[in-house]
Amino acid sequence: AKKKSWESFVIYPINDPKTRTRLALIICNIKFEYSNDRLGAEVDLEQLTLLLQDLGYKVETETNLSSEVKKKKKFAAREEHKTSDGMFVVLMSHGYQDSLCGVHSKDKQSDIFSIKTVFSTFNNINCPALRGKPKVVIIQACRGENTEDSAASAAASLQSDSHTVQFQTDAVRRVHVESDFICLYSTTPDHVSWRHPETGSLFINQLIENIKNHAWNCNLEEVFRKVQQHFANNPCQMPSRDRNTLTKKFYLFPGH
Repeated sequence: AKKKSWESFVIYPINDPKTRTRLALIICNIKFEYSNDRLGAEVDLEQLTLLLQDLGYKVETETNLSSEVKKKKKFAAREEHKTSDGMFVVLMSHGYQDSLCGVHSKDKQSDIFSIKTVFSTFNNINCPALRGKPKVVIIQACRGENTEDSAASAAASLQSDSHTVQFQTDAVRRVHVESDFICLYSTTPDHVSWRHPETGSLFINQLIENIKNHAWNCNLEEVFRKVQQHFANNPCQMPSRDRNTLTKKFYLFPGH
C-alpha cells in the first residue's frame, strides 16, 4: 500500500484541478422589508464572488432570502462535494448574537435563521460528502448593538446591520458529528459590524485583501489572524474565529 506523506497528516490535501469540483455558496441579503437596506453589500458580493472564482470555486449566489433553510440544504446535497477538497459558505445580512435576519424580519422572533443550522446542515452526518474536508463559514453580520466609543466619530460614513442603531450594522459516535469547520465572524458577540455604503464591509474588505496577499504562503487560520491584527489598531470592531474544528492546516494554494 502507498504510504501517506507527512504533509497529508498536517495539511488538508488538494485534489487534481482537472477533476475536482469545488463549490461555494454566498447568500447576501441587501433589501429588507422592515429594516434599512444594507447599502454597499453588493460590493461585498461582487468582490467575494471574484475572489472565490479565482481560487477555483464554482460560486453560487443568492440574494434577499427569507430565513428558510431550503437553499442551504439543497447546496449541501450537491454531488460535486464528493469530488471537492473543501467548501465555502458566506452569509451576509442583518443579525443578532447567534442568528441572522431574513428579509422579512421585524425582530428577534420573526424570520430569523440560527447560525447553528449552518453547522448542522454541513456536518458529517447530514453532509457526508464533505467529511474530512475543510468547511469555511464566513459571516458578515452584527451580533448585538454595542459600538466602541472611539468609533463614534468615524461612524458618520459607516453603516451597521442591526435594527435599532442609527447607522447600519450586520447585527446571529464513530465519526464526530462536527469537524473540519472554521467560522470567520466579522465581529465579537454583542457588537456591531461596520459597512461603508459605497465600498462595502470593513471585515470583508480586509479578508479579501489578506487572502490575496497571503494565501500563497499562509494557511487560512494565519490569514485570519492577519485580519484580526489589522483591527487591533482599529477599535470599531474585532473579527473572531468561532467554532474552529480544523484538524489540519488549510492552505488555499492559489493557482493550484
